[in-house]
Amino acid sequence: MKIAPAASRAALVFALVALVALRILGFVPRGAAANAEALGFSVDRASAHVTRLAAAPRPPGTEGHDAAREMILAELRRLGIPAEIQRAATIGTHWGVPYDGARVENLVARLEGRERGPALALVAHYDSVPNAPGAADDASGVAVLLETARALREGPALRNDVIFLFTDAEEAGVLGGAVFVREHPAFRDIGLALNFDARGSEGPVGLIETSPEAGALVRHFGAAAPSPVASSLFPEIARRLGHQTDLYPFLRAGVPGMNFAFADGAAHYHAPVDDPAHLDRRTLAHAGTLALSLARRFGDLDLARLPAEPVVYFDVPGLGLVVYRRAWALPIVMIPAALFALAFVRAKRRGQARPTRVLAGLGVLLASLAAASALATGIVAALRALSPAWGAFRGDPFDPGLARITLALLGVAIHAAAYRFVRRHLSAFELALGAASAWLLLALATAALLPGASFLFALPLAASLVGLLVWQGRPSESPSRGLVLLLSALPAIVLAVPVPHLLFIALGLPRAAPAVAVVVLLAGLLSPLLEVLGGGASRRPALGLAGASGALLGLSVATNHFSPAQPRPACLAYALDADRREAVWTTTEVKPSPWTALHIPEATRGAARFSLPGQGALRHEAEAPRLDVPPAELEPLGDEVHEGTRTLRFRLRSARRAPFVLVSVTSEALLHGATIDGVRVEEKGGFQATSADPWGFTFQGLPAEGIEWSIDLAPGAPVAVRVVDRTYSLPEPLLQAPKPADVMPMPFRVAGSTFVAMERTFPPNP
Repeated sequence: MKIAPAASRAALVFALVALVALRILGFVPRGAAANAEALGFSVDRASAHVTRLAAAPRPPGTEGHDAAREMILAELRRLGIPAEIQRAATIGTHWGVPYDGARVENLVARLEGRERGPALALVAHYDSVPNAPGAADDASGVAVLLETARALREGPALRNDVIFLFTDAEEAGVLGGAVFVREHPAFRDIGLALNFDARGSEGPVGLIETSPEAGALVRHFGAAAPSPVASSLFPEIARRLGHQTDLYPFLRAGVPGMNFAFADGAAHYHAPVDDPAHLDRRTLAHAGTLALSLARRFGDLDLARLPAEPVVYFDVPGLGLVVYRRAWALPIVMIPAALFALAFVRAKRRGQARPTRVLAGLGVLLASLAAASALATGIVAALRALSPAWGAFRGDPFDPGLARITLALLGVAIHAAAYRFVRRHLSAFELALGAASAWLLLALATAALLPGASFLFALPLAASLVGLLVWQGRPSESPSRGLVLLLSALPAIVLAVPVPHLLFIALGLPRAAPAVAVVVLLAGLLSPLLEVLGGGASRRPALGLAGASGALLGLSVATNHFSPAQPRPACLAYALDADRREAVWTTTEVKPSPWTALHIPEATRGAARFSLPGQGALRHEAEAPRLDVPPAELEPLGDEVHEGTRTLRFRLRSARRAPFVLVSVTSEALLHGATIDGVRVEEKGGFQATSADPWGFTFQGLPAEGIEWSIDLAPGAPVAVRVVDRTYSLPEPLLQAPKPADVMPMPFRVAGSTFVAMERTFPPNP
């Protein structure tokens, strides 16, 4: 088949690359600040709120937490919006033993509307993890709510009340949101909840989750939101992943809701570098435009009249949100099915394709997909093994952009190489129809099983098949055939190109295989363009793509290095066993980083014996100087047997005012339940505690006076209770060397904390 002239090929390549780049760059909320100001949302004021809130980490029971609470209350008072503190103890059992406990302090404010009716709730959490100032997660959400409250307060009254809910202890297991839903009387007034959260430091704010059958919500969202970023694919994934934020208790209670978040810049997530300097101002502005525009929209609607409607939806640049009923998913798939049948029959009649060779074309695509996914996984694994700048993170390094492009180009290069290799044996139409058959199978499967994702395959496939049919009917030397194929690729570029980009962000580079697989699927769908560009007759496209991929990989390695601006995560914790009077430095790092290794040198390193159930797998430890601090106090309050059940009651307090405590029953015991700070937990069928599998709970925001708790268990055996309290700093005088400027406490771990353990054994009840 004759290929396009060199000038035409260059123009096609430029146009294709430009369209793909524009689609990806379209996710950057460039005009968000102007949109926000036009709506009356001040990004400057919101940024100032973030700076004040993120002055220090804010886990419950800390000074930073208290300061954030008082700052929010003071701002609400300044706005003249009545607010209250909901104080309550709670225990979360969703994640299993050890259960999550806390004294929470939710902040609830209400801006009254003109009429009585269901209220709108805007939700964000004001706590953070211990090692992060939490500028993005979730001072950004709090700041957006405060500035939205100001804008609404200064504007005309809305029809509905707007409840501003600033939840506590979200990081401990969505505890504050659950307490509000379970206990606060204002919950009964809520007809719709909108939650704002973050898992990164930049990128667009997307609608990532909705209540079931949220068609009316989605349509209003599309009509009101500037620059909407949304897809019915996201909630389908969230529901299957068990994604949990403060919206979860509302959805579980049957309240309609929408969840908004941003997730790029994952290296900052839960890290000390989640600070105001690293929060993208454009992202904050985008969140503000959404919150204010949706508050005004839903604040003036009758929230009792939002009919349930299952829909498919996706955003299109320049057009906004496209929404149609989910019932149309299967009929729409019949369009590409009919076009595929027509293209196949025409190709067969003209001698351009044979059924067995079309199946071979499908096999080529699947082989390319498997090879590219495996190679991408291997490359990332090698980088993580060889480069600390990659391996020190659970997910992405600080600068993942070039690596994402590298892996995407690698996927296209592998497909181009496979295409060139088999092109001598299979026709261009057989390869194109083979790839189209994969898309058709995916379109049919998603329409039946995952309808929210069906648009992703059905619509690009239909357009691509139209282009293929036009191509079939044109002479091979027609100068317009490349333009026809490029135009038919536009739906794929608009709808499908964002998917690998978003998968890279959502899953991270260590799980790059799904994103690369989608890239190869896209390359297969666009294989007629590869043919026109000479990919069937020349190795140059494949070699060029492979060369570009290699060059970008080298640049990616060079740009990811540790510095004070991009510090190296390190896990070093101090642990004291008060009973044995032994202290150790300990770490979760498999291979301790240099600063950690100063305290846990290889010569004296041993396997970790100090245990923290549910808090991270400690790997190594080494002897440390003993800190002169008291352990937690466990005061027995009662021991009685009633109807075959022994109840032990205690008062637990931290003598050193630690805000966090971990309690474990480490002896052989059959537990029937417990009462923790007044909250009852039942163990249906009993829980058999052992030293290897202890029963227990954590408690955050431990008050100075402590808490009372009790356990119900089978009588007749001694009961061992281990208590570990935690403060969120290291004993600096004992450090071998101060923490370097290019080192930070490792996110998601026990890093940077001091643990003091004690254990008491209570004899059998007489």
